[in-house]
Amino acid sequence: MKNKANNTLGAALATSVLATALMSVSPVASAAKSERCADVVKGGKNTCAVKSLGISCQGNAAEDNMPGAWIKVPAGTCGNIVAICAGEVEAPEGTKEKKLAKACKKIAEQTDESVTGGRLVDRYGEPLEATEES
Repeated sequence: MKNKANNTLGAALATSVLATALMSVSPVASAAKSERCADVVKGGKNTCAVKSLGISCQGNAAEDNMPGAWIKVPAGTCGNIVAICAGEVEAPEGTKEKKLAKACKKIAEQTDESVTGGRLVDRYGEPLEATEES
């Protein structure tokens, strides 16, 4: 009887530890792969939501570089994404080519040469605080 109780307790403890480990790894892994980058998107190519402007979803940015309109880009590229796509700056080491190509396609035909990058925002197009993760 004691052995069965120890096995049950051990199994419950192992399940709890595994669940906690999986929950703590998932957000970190997804955050490291991409980031939401605003103010650099070609009109009509935004991924989703600009709460302050009442835009609720994909493709509704009315103009190029609309403040708050965002796309997902490879992590670490937002600050120079336009220059990276134009070939003026190297992408950070380890950037996935396929993800970069997808982001650059949405930025294609950028007309404002003064824009070289964007700013990180949350899913509603609101600026992230310096300590907040995406």
